[in-house]
Amino acid sequence: MRPWCLGNTTVRSPFRLRDGLVALSSSSLQGNLRGQEQEIAFRRLLGEHGIVELGTDETYSVGRKWRSALNKLGFLYPEIPLAAGVPQSEIGLIDMITPNGWRLIRADTVPAMQECFLRSLAAHYIPSALEQKYHFPVFSPLRHTLAIMLALETKTGESRINFIEMALVVQLTNSDDNIESIVSQVLALRERRMEATNKRQFDRQEREAAAELHNYKAPTFNDYADTNLRYLKATGLVQSKGRGVSLVQEKHVFIEALVRDRTIPDSGRSYFITLCKGATLPTDNQDSALIVLDDLLQQLERRGIPFDTTGKPTTTPADIAIIRHQIESIIAKLNEEEYATRQALEWQEIALYMELLAMNEHTGV
Repeated sequence: MRPWCLGNTTVRSPFRLRDGLVALSSSSLQGNLRGQEQEIAFRRLLGEHGIVELGTDETYSVGRKWRSALNKLGFLYPEIPLAAGVPQSEIGLIDMITPNGWRLIRADTVPAMQECFLRSLAAHYIPSALEQKYHFPVFSPLRHTLAIMLALETKTGESRINFIEMALVVQLTNSDDNIESIVSQVLALRERRMEATNKRQFDRQEREAAAELHNYKAPTFNDYADTNLRYLKATGLVQSKGRGVSLVQEKHVFIEALVRDRTIPDSGRSYFITLCKGATLPTDNQDSALIVLDDLLQQLERRGIPFDTTGKPTTTPADIAIIRHQIESIIAKLNEEEYATRQALEWQEIALYMELLAMNEHTGV
């Protein structure tokens, strides 16, 4: 099984892509990124804006790989393969910024940026005309991963997926695999690791076994897992949890609605158009948007935080999105403050414990 990757292992920090788009948007290079000279120029542009380190790059791969990542995620119009049978003119001019790319450039809050990445990854299906080296039915890696996390939560009470579980199980599965079976594999790996006395050695041996089984170099699994987790977090639907990720509980209603959408592109043309525009989300529907908004308002109320919607229009999904982003920013700030408080308390407990140990050693207890 070939592991899948949501982004590009060269551009592992998704939000840097926005910086690259902003630089490109005011440059004469937009729409002109092909060929050695143009790749060198794009790399130089990224370096001049402090986005990448110039260093030595005799292969000019930085410019090429950045372009590829932006194409694949639908922020720049990709070159449509002739075999796809879709005229380039029906999609857009090669390497020009797409509607979802402009949306990301204009996003001025973290929730708004996260929504752009969410639209991108929700539109990303494999195999596709852009990624043909997979041999299974077309599926959405994002929805697939979220479905596994929901099933884990039902089974264990916690949605967490650890780094090694992403590396050696999740990114090696697809829609042909039964979700319950995948959950069983994750939990079996987790149990074996818990029983291992040397976790680092266990991880290395498991990667080596996977490398032999799937005919890939062992570091590849870590590279892909690191990228996948970073891009998943960029959607705002998952958050760091130890050395892995868990679902953002405040967005549970939205995640469930997204996972229920199991439609796949009905043609190459529709795939490319959706990829470049950004996927339609549950909150683009008026009724669904109001349900998600009501859930967020209830969460604020339970936490004793007043939020007055008086005078704020809710006649369109776009109106509701403005309010939703405001609430999500408030909740994110609350979560950060609560996390900081917990960390401070834990440090106090550690300090007290160390002091107790010192006293016991001094008194000989």
